[in-house]
This record gives sequence, structure tokens and C-alpha cells, in this order.
Amino acid sequence: MCAISGVFNWRSSERIARETLERMLAAMRHRGPDGSQTLLLDGAALGFNRLSFIDLDGGMQPLQNEDKTISMICNGEIFNFQDLRAELEGKGHRFATKTDVEVALHLYEEEGLDFPKRLNGQFAIALYDSRLGQMLLVRDQIGVCPLFYTVVGGQVVFASEIKAILEYPGVERRLNLKAVDQLMNFPGVVSPTTFFDGISALRAGHMLRLLPEEEIRDLEYWDLCYAREEGEDLGEAYYVERLRELLKASIARRLVADVPIGFYISGGLDSSVVACFIAKYVLNSRYSFSAEVAGELDESRYQQIIHDYVNSAHYTTKITEEALWEYLSRVIYHAESAVKESYDVAAFLLSGLVSESPVKAVLTGQGSDEFFCGYVGYMMDLFRNMQKGKMTREECALNQRLWGDPYFRFERNHPEIRNTHRKIYSKEVWANLDQFSALAESPVNVDRLQGLSSQKRRSYIDYKLRLSDHLLGEHGDRMFFSHSVEGRHPFLDMELLDFVVSIPDRYKLKGTNEKYILKKAAVGVVPDEILKRKKFPFQAPGMSAMVKKSGRPAFLSDELLKKYGVFDVDHVHEMLDLYRRDDFKLMGAYEIDYLLIVMTVTMLCETFSLSV
Repeated sequence: MCAISGVFNWRSSERIARETLERMLAAMRHRGPDGSQTLLLDGAALGFNRLSFIDLDGGMQPLQNEDKTISMICNGEIFNFQDLRAELEGKGHRFATKTDVEVALHLYEEEGLDFPKRLNGQFAIALYDSRLGQMLLVRDQIGVCPLFYTVVGGQVVFASEIKAILEYPGVERRLNLKAVDQLMNFPGVVSPTTFFDGISALRAGHMLRLLPEEEIRDLEYWDLCYAREEGEDLGEAYYVERLRELLKASIARRLVADVPIGFYISGGLDSSVVACFIAKYVLNSRYSFSAEVAGELDESRYQQIIHDYVNSAHYTTKITEEALWEYLSRVIYHAESAVKESYDVAAFLLSGLVSESPVKAVLTGQGSDEFFCGYVGYMMDLFRNMQKGKMTREECALNQRLWGDPYFRFERNHPEIRNTHRKIYSKEVWANLDQFSALAESPVNVDRLQGLSSQKRRSYIDYKLRLSDHLLGEHGDRMFFSHSVEGRHPFLDMELLDFVVSIPDRYKLKGTNEKYILKKAAVGVVPDEILKRKKFPFQAPGMSAMVKKSGRPAFLSDELLKKYGVFDVDHVHEMLDLYRRDDFKLMGAYEIDYLLIVMTVTMLCETFSLSV
């Protein structure tokens, strides 16, 4: 992966300055320290920072086709490039490099706007066709790779990170209150929303088509599609064996590189599956990495079991509470987002550990929970009928609007927590809630939820609200690249995912046994102690621990709270008093750390000089 940036003259004929493009790239040097290059064209400009994995000497971008009428930059990896390249060469295409991503350029020549559908990978692409005067901006199906854009002075400005867009002349720096409200209600922000008013995130599985003087077209080329009716049940043995085969292939694809690739060991099931498959099938990786969180959140015993089992060259770092708060401001700079859990800091420090090794990319277990029923919500749905009588008419109406089902609750009773939000927001902000409310409309396409089982409904919403922009975005991509490291996610392979969505519900959640079919596929590969372990969500200490040890943080000062006017100063005082109490403790991943939200929103505004 790398960093891409560029400008398209949409309703402007202004000359695009190379110096501006270079400033944008400089703001993202951490994403691609192995070299930079720019290309100025009539009506467009493309910029690229490289983090090298394949064709180390000859793979610099931008790339162009044989007659130089099509130019492309790509942040990411195309994991099925070998098959695609053989097919395209058979049709007469000539390749200028040995890189994986060049196949996208020639695939566009063959298939036009349909070309992303053939790509199995993680990618953000900008492709300029000078014959048509057309720019395409494309984000991969799941949203592993970010791509942000804005319109300023008749030009569309885009980049892999928002901080690069802020370098462009005329881009305003304003806090987007809708993003704050999404963070208060959902796992994180949801594309196209960002914390920067006027700057949008391209949605996963979407493509922007830009032509001079025409309306910007946002085209969806892929979405997670569950069948409304269960298909033929081919039997547990079939699903176990096929899942095992596809996992092996997916992991192997992500280990193709001209540099060392490692893997994470968290002690949980998902990363253990990846690590143990690598060891059992002698796939090309030997470096592993773990983060140990002190105290009751410690998982080092289980990490040691896997490390001993796979016999890898292992690196580990201890995450202390002091380190969590020491590095939080750097995390907010890279995340370009406020946060509600401090575990982003753990991810930041873990990628720093990787950067000290020979490894340039790591495989993770991300994406398993969303498609194999790994969260507690899937089990709560089993007691759906018991919950119905406890739901108010107001909540049912809101659930219907948000999720297409009056009795489906996605994590929160939103009318209930709105009473808390009323106290936290300043009076002025609360009075204008209708202008930015995250609950005014559904953050997903509710039509896609009609007729789905509760399990499939929750999986679809988890993909949209939790996985793409939160776990893969601010917690994943931005923390990896803060130290010039790439994350790769075998569970998000498109061939594998196409199969997983066809597995009947009963094999994913069997009674209260979550990820049942995955555990069965891992029998004989992963140690039994891991397979039988009770699920333990990855957590890190919250604001209560910080306040009790260190007192009131500077970013919660009355002066800063009043400067931005988003939160009620008096209520922040009340929260501080509550968090200081010896008997106060948040319930880990199940309660919202509002004080951390308040502090990091303020930190974000200070870091990027945002107005409100």
C-alpha cells in the first residue's frame, strides 16, 4: 500500500501546481517512505508515495497504458493479479512493470466501468482517461483502503488521508457535528461522513465518475448481498472443508511479496487461525507480533500458546496505561477522528513494534466477527421475543427507521441514550440537533435489510457501521500507516467472502456457540485451548483510569471546552467527579466512554485548527 493524491479540473480550467501536489504528498510521507512521484496532465494531476512490496526497483507509479492515454495511481494490493495478468497478456496487453496493481489499468481498457468487480484485493484507485476527460475514484469492496475527497474552486481534490487535502489552497477547516453524533451513537463515523465538514469519504464498494462540467456520479459496483431465503444445505462437512481450503488460499495470496510479511498474535481465535494456518501449511511467513495489555485485560498466556505452537520469530510490546495517554494525541493526528476507546493507541504502538522488525506488512484476524457471528449482539438476537415487551413505542419507531425492523436493536436503545446526550452537548448545539442528528435517517440502505434473518441483518449492519470505517479505517489503516506498515486481512478475501455469505445461519451460530463453523474448520490446526476459550473482546483502559491517576487532562479544560462550544462545561465537571469515584467502572466494550469522546473531539479540533 501507499498514499495517493490528486486533483481533477471538474468545473475549472485553473492550472494545477506541482508544488501543491508535493505538499499534499509530504503530509502523507508516513504512508509511503520509499519514494514519491507526480504526473501533471491536461485537466488532472496525480501524486504517489510508495511503500514497496512487489517489483521493488521498477514499480513506481503513476502507471500508464501503452499509448499513455490512461493514467492510474493505486494505494493497495490486488491479490488475484497473477490470474488477471495472464488473462490480459493473452489478449495482447503489454505490462510496463511486474507490480500487482498494473492489472487494474489494463482491466479498465477491457471492461470499462465494470473493471473493479474483477479485483480481489484492498485498493483505492484514481484512474484518468484523457480520451474521455474522465476521472474514476474507486474504493475496494470492503473499504480496507481509504479515499477522501472535496470540491474547492471547481476542482475535485482527493487523497488517502484528510491531512493531505487540508494542504490544498481554499479548503476550509470546520468540525462536522454529524460525525460527532455518529460517534455518540454508532461504533464510529460512517462513510461518506468524516469529522471534517465538506470533506467526504468514498464509500466501500463505490466509484466516483467525474467528467468536466457534469454532475459527480457516485456509482455502487458491489455490496454485501445476503439471500432472503436459505439455499440448499450442503451439510456441515462440506462447509468445513471448503472453508478450510479457501482460508488457506486467502492467506497464501496475502503472503506474496518481495519483502518479509508477518502476522499478529492476539490470543483470540481469529488471529490464531491465521497464524496456525501459516505454520501448518508452511506458508511464507515467520515473524509474529503481540501487544500485552497489563492487568485484567492481559491475554499474554494465550499469545504464548500460539507463539510456541507456530515457533515464529516473535516480537512483543507491553501496553501501559501511561503509554496510552502519552501517545493519544499522535493517534488522533493519524486517525483524523475522535475515538471512544483507547485501544487505537494499542494498535498504534503495535504497528510501531512491527516497524522495528524486517517486516513491512502483517496479516490480521480482522473481519471474522462480522461474518461468523462473533459479537454478543448475535446471541442477544436469540432472545428477541423477550426484548419486544421492553421496547417503547418511540424506540420501535426509531428502530424501524434505522434498521427496517421495529424490534431489532443494534447495540443501543437510542431514545434512552439521547437523554444522556442532551446533558453532554452544550445548550446551543442541542438546540440545533436536527441539523446534524445521526438518527435522522438510516446510515445504511434499509431496502437491503428487508426480509433478512436477524443474523444476516446484523452482519450487514456490522459491515457498514463497524468494519469499514472504524475497525479497518481509523483503528486499522491509519494506525498501521502511522509507522509505514500495511495490514492485510485474509478473512476479507472476496472469494472467501462470497462463500461465507452462502453458509446457512445455523453453522455460524450454533445455539450460543459463536463462529461454530470457523472453529470446526480450525480443528487440528489451532490448539484446543484456543478453540474452547470464551470470547474476550480486545479492550484497553478507559478515561476513568486516567482521571483517577492523573487528574483532569488539559484537553478537558474549561477554556478549551468553551472555545469550541460543543459540550456542556458543567456536565463535563459532573462526569469528571463520577469517573474519579473509587466504585466507578465502565463495563468495557459495552458502555460508552463519553468523557473520552469529549476529550478527543477537543483534541481533534486543536490538532487540525478546526472551527465549529
